[in-house]
Amino acid sequence: MLLAFGDSHRYPIVLAEMAEIIRREQPRLFVHTGDNYVDFQRLLKKTKLPGYGVLGNCDSRFITGAQEELVFAYQGFNILLTHGHQYRAKHSQSLLVQRARDLGVQAVIFGHSHVQLAREEEGILLVNPGSIPLPRGGSDAGYAKIFVKNDKLLVQLIEV
Repeated sequence: MLLAFGDSHRYPIVLAEMAEIIRREQPRLFVHTGDNYVDFQRLLKKTKLPGYGVLGNCDSRFITGAQEELVFAYQGFNILLTHGHQYRAKHSQSLLVQRARDLGVQAVIFGHSHVQLAREEEGILLVNPGSIPLPRGGSDAGYAKIFVKNDKLLVQLIEV
């Protein structure tokens, strides 16, 4: 199982909560969709688990080794991880779907809107874990669990 977090915005209590979720869920790896990349770095150190993180629109562009997007492999699937601001993800996911098609990935994990989402569009799985400290748009505070069953990527949105 893979856990996805995002938009934690450097709230110390949220960092502790994410670390506890990781300890309890025991995923193979975790991802963070940005805002803030520093939270991702701290989780890596605290949990000693493998993970991937990207820069968000509230992150400094001068963080060494950090990227705005990346593609990683998970159990036979290629997944794009991005914050989503550069694709206007708050308003529509059409640019994310196009980017996924261009890259040949099967799924996109993104943030920026602070609204949980799990749906398929044009054969691309779109996942937004939401935000634990700052949910928006009537969304619950939460994160996402992503797993493979019967050769298919499945998502469970978790409320906290």
